[in-house]
Amino acid sequence: DGRFVAPDQFIPLAEQSGLIIPIGEFVMRTACAQLKVMQKRGHADFRMSVNVSMAQFRHPGFIEMLAGALQDGGVSGHNIELEITESMAMEDSDLVLRVLADIKRLGFSVAIDDFGTGFSSLSQLRQLQVDRLKIDRAFVQEAQSSSAGSTIAQMVVNLGRGLGLTVIAEGIETEEQRQYLVGLGCHEGQGWLFAKPMPAEELEAWMKR
Repeated sequence: DGRFVAPDQFIPLAEQSGLIIPIGEFVMRTACAQLKVMQKRGHADFRMSVNVSMAQFRHPGFIEMLAGALQDGGVSGHNIELEITESMAMEDSDLVLRVLADIKRLGFSVAIDDFGTGFSSLSQLRQLQVDRLKIDRAFVQEAQSSSAGSTIAQMVVNLGRGLGLTVIAEGIETEEQRQYLVGLGCHEGQGWLFAKPMPAEELEAWMKR
């Protein structure tokens, strides 16, 4: 009917129907094209993050699709980060390790999204070829209001730093949250404090400013 559908409704349906495979390729190719635009505008170190689902990860043509998108878009994998969820990272260790190795060979960096919401095996986490841990927004929201939220946020930061990973906090909405997470040792942040989601043209103007 022309109205937007929330991701938590849309993505499971796309996965169940198998449409996530062509949608995922469209998203990747669109991301590569926009990355090329940003680089032409002078943002040489611009990093584009793209979420990947387990259905894509399992698809036999996934790596070939990634390589084709890079080649056709005229961009390097070094400027693109693929985000997988913590539950994905722990689901099928042999598959995940194999696919991650192929992804890294193409130059992509990898982030584990929503970290802290699942039950990671630390020995398995240590084996994964990933670059960043993203603290789930729920713990960012709770970090200043509950001791449990604060403890988990600190634990994820310490774990990430101990493994030599960059730690990103999701869902930062206030300056107080930003300062608190910097104080915990968090390297990077994302959220409405910095900018809200916006169309590509607005992003280009925002970056210029």
